[in-house]
Amino acid sequence: MNLLHDISEAAKKRFEKIPFPHRKDEYWRFSDYGAWGVDALFPHFQNHAPKGEENAKMRECEKEFCKPAPHSILLFDGQLMHADVPKGVEVLSMGQAAESHAENVKRFFFTAEGKFDTLQASRPDSGIYIRVEDGAEAELVLNAVSKMHVSIAGAIVELGEGSKLKLSRNSFTFGGSFSVFRTGFFCGRNSKLELSHIKNSEGSARSYEREDFWALEGAAVADALAQIGAAPSRHERNFELLGERVDIDTRAFISPKGDITHDLRTKQFHRRPSSHSNLAVRAAIGDNAKIAFTGLVRVEPEAQKTRAYQSCRSLMLSPKAKAQAAPVLEICANDVECSHGCTAAKPDKEVLFYMNQRGLSPAEARALLVQSFAESTFEKMSDSEKIMERINAL
Repeated sequence: MNLLHDISEAAKKRFEKIPFPHRKDEYWRFSDYGAWGVDALFPHFQNHAPKGEENAKMRECEKEFCKPAPHSILLFDGQLMHADVPKGVEVLSMGQAAESHAENVKRFFFTAEGKFDTLQASRPDSGIYIRVEDGAEAELVLNAVSKMHVSIAGAIVELGEGSKLKLSRNSFTFGGSFSVFRTGFFCGRNSKLELSHIKNSEGSARSYEREDFWALEGAAVADALAQIGAAPSRHERNFELLGERVDIDTRAFISPKGDITHDLRTKQFHRRPSSHSNLAVRAAIGDNAKIAFTGLVRVEPEAQKTRAYQSCRSLMLSPKAKAQAAPVLEICANDVECSHGCTAAKPDKEVLFYMNQRGLSPAEARALLVQSFAESTFEKMSDSEKIMERINAL
């Protein structure tokens, strides 16, 4: 427990020195600074944030997904409420993990660098540690609910050498809640992770999440995220390819509506030779909403034979919708294949006309286009049809 105490005290000191997001902060470029400034978040810290309108579909899904079920874990405002895990998987408290897996715990918490991941590090005991044994194969569901005015949680997932984990995540942030969630994935040698994650939130909420992936030699990650909430969100995703022959395929579907901004920041760090990473972002933007995307691919001098790609395609469903994207390549090796691309376009009039002639209304035609965007995000998931059913239910 002394380790967690030291982590908490160090984070509290750093938190005081880190400013809230502001216009001169490049780390928050393109963001809606007003949604994340001290004035906007002060009501949450004072327990005076408005609840907002209830989302009936979201509450029905909460009832369905958050029932105690086999091979599932439920976190409620960072507290473990239910855990039934398959053979080869164990769930520890952060206090237990600090004693038996200290190096991973240190690496996870001491890499916090921003205002809000540092806030999460100040409460290191709020969360769980999941470990998959060497050579084990498992399927698991992780449901996380945020209802408190300030809801802080963390999860560390360790995949042992040669293990395989299929992890399905569902995140619900309800109105009036400021949710801060951080997850770290330690992918051992020749391990395989299949990760699908659906995030939803009600209005008058805030949703901040950071995910870090540390992948050793031969590890493979197939990862897909859907951000479909009605509240401003910030999602940071960092991929550290630490070994040779690492394969990362990460995708995201973002669908903001109303007058909000969904903010996605990614980093792909290639540290060793002969690894591959692919990032594909798809956005369907309606009303006055906006997406803000910045993606970095960095290839170190030692990482020859790297293949890396990132793309961001935005479908503009409204004349007032906005998409701001900034892909960045930092290449320090000379024998690599790296590229990026970004597009933003309205729905094709000829395609819409064709669909209208086949009996679809304009609204149905647009919905079908949006669904195709989402399906491309989850096409590599083994249960993509079930995932789409969950998304459509929201």
